[in-house]
This record gives sequence, C-alpha cells and structure tokens, in this order.
Amino acid sequence: MGERDTYRDTLFYAVAIAGSERELARQLGVTRTQLENWLCGGEEIPERIFQRALDVVIDSSPQAIGRSRERLQRIAR
Repeated sequence: MGERDTYRDTLFYAVAIAGSERELARQLGVTRTQLENWLCGGEEIPERIFQRALDVVIDSSPQAIGRSRERLQRIAR
C-alpha cells in the first residue's frame, strides 16, 4: 500500500467517523466536491488535509469509532 492509498483510506475512515462527506468537508474546511475528488482518486490529497483527517480520527469518541465501523462494514458489502 502506497502513501496515496493510506491518505485515501484515512479520508474514508474520517468520513465514516464524521457521518457524511458533507460533515467531513465542513470539518476540513473544504468543499464537498473537493473531498469527493480526493476520495475517488481524481486528485492527490494534500498533506495538510491528510493531517486534518488524522485529527478527526484521533479526536473521535469511542462511540463515533463504533458507528464508523458499522458504516464501513455496510459499505464493504
């Protein structure tokens, strides 16, 4: 797994924790369109966005992590 995959996987996890792309975009201070471009691999994810996504993950509550795991399992099916 390369750096690009790690960055994108982190963004997907942060979306699951935030509850939606719209909410994560708000937390990151970017547009939803920009976030979607990064998630689909259309553009490289800037380091500062990766760092902010990490902050979302690190600062999340145990309840948010539990909900995110349920969301990710539904997506993977």
